[in-house]
Amino acid sequence: MFPQLSRRDIQWDLQRNGGSVQATTERPPPSFQPSQPPPSSAPASTFSSPPKPSHPDLITRYNLKSKLSAPPTPIEEDKAGAPKAQAWSQNKLERQALLQKRREEMVLNARRKMEEKERERK
Repeated sequence: MFPQLSRRDIQWDLQRNGGSVQATTERPPPSFQPSQPPPSSAPASTFSSPPKPSHPDLITRYNLKSKLSAPPTPIEEDKAGAPKAQAWSQNKLERQALLQKRREEMVLNARRKMEEKERERK
């Protein structure tokens, strides 16, 4: 496929992408430098599309708009007044749900704090 490459370069690329021959042949390795075609005198058409936001805000990404207007949920506390720590579950689905809930709470709390600071500035 790439006769100008040494076996070492090909082996390196295979090792880098986990042994996928398909990935190596579809994408030339970084050391491959194809010959550049001569520049054409015809002007290239420039199509500019509006830039997409590469990272939408977290409220949109995690679909938390409905939870944003809801009041914050109280945190359970133990007898000493410290937040109650939940035990780490052996069930993968329960762990995933717990982590998702914690992530949502963190995002919503951060948004509420930011909105509160904005109100204080005005």
